[in-house]
Amino acid sequence: MKTFIRFTKKLVCLLALGAGLMTAQDLQQQLSKLGHDAAVGYITPILSGWGNDLNSGIYYSADLHDVLGFDIGVKFAMSQVTDADKTFSLTMPATMTMNASDLGYTGFPSGTTITLHSTGPDPNYPASVTANTAVGAKEEVLVKTLGGFGELKNGSVTTPVPVPAGRTILPLPPGYDWGKTGVPLPMPQLNVGLPFGIEFMLRYIPTVSNDAGKFSYMGFGLRYNIDQWIPFCPVDIAVHFMTQKMNFKSKADADIFSATGTAYGFEASKKLFIVTLYGGFQLENSTLTLNDFQGYNPEIGQSVTIPGFEVKGSNKSRITVGARLLLLIVNVHAEYSIAKNPVITLGAGISIR
Repeated sequence: MKTFIRFTKKLVCLLALGAGLMTAQDLQQQLSKLGHDAAVGYITPILSGWGNDLNSGIYYSADLHDVLGFDIGVKFAMSQVTDADKTFSLTMPATMTMNASDLGYTGFPSGTTITLHSTGPDPNYPASVTANTAVGAKEEVLVKTLGGFGELKNGSVTTPVPVPAGRTILPLPPGYDWGKTGVPLPMPQLNVGLPFGIEFMLRYIPTVSNDAGKFSYMGFGLRYNIDQWIPFCPVDIAVHFMTQKMNFKSKADADIFSATGTAYGFEASKKLFIVTLYGGFQLENSTLTLNDFQGYNPEIGQSVTIPGFEVKGSNKSRITVGARLLLLIVNVHAEYSIAKNPVITLGAGISIR
């Protein structure tokens, strides 16, 4: 058992590093290319997906553990992605300022700029574009010039100049192409039976770090046995409550983003030999906060500090159906949650009733 627990801890840490820190590092790099509106459109689906994942896989049976009985395992949730989550429409600024050299002009002193326009009878670039979100296709969307005339500024002198067509003026980052798999999140969980038909739940990942930064995760909750008060009840019935939080920080301990989730509901299950069928209903909410970050302001062509913002998880309630297979003390389970963004959850672990 000790060997299994050590293996589980290592597995969870590896999953956290792979699905958490690496993604966080990539997201920081991608966000550095975006302004506020583009960042909101780009990152909202992935943050919402993680919020939906947080509230998943809380139970796999309504048969609670006896006193000091326990199970320990790993859940792997994948919030599904809709077609609407894969792209977003970005309204371009009315003007953009670029270095003349970036548009192919030579022979001008350093610092010479050209102001481009998206409006008027002869626009230099599109007024709006459709770009991929973080869960969308692995393709950059390149905003390119349409031609026309811009305003070249050399010192105090402003001169109209032709703008070459087809020059990239704003690359919008690609996504992770999670349309088929969903937004993934690994979660360890420990359940321990307590007196009076109560069960304690704990989700915990100690702070793990590498060059990308630091990741930590903790959640706890309670379940209560309802069918103990119903004589000759043919199924097991329980209620649950759980609250969770995860954090991504830089190596210098600066907050990058955090996520919180809260869920409460009820579940019922029926054991048939080594298979347990279960289902339940749950109300939930999740909030993900992206802190201030270094982004890009295309209007002035410079890196600036972009104010942080909050994203609410898309799921407010769900109906869950699933099945658990118990082989001696080893259990594996799978479930599907019907919600605005459905969630598929897989789990495995050991159980001592």
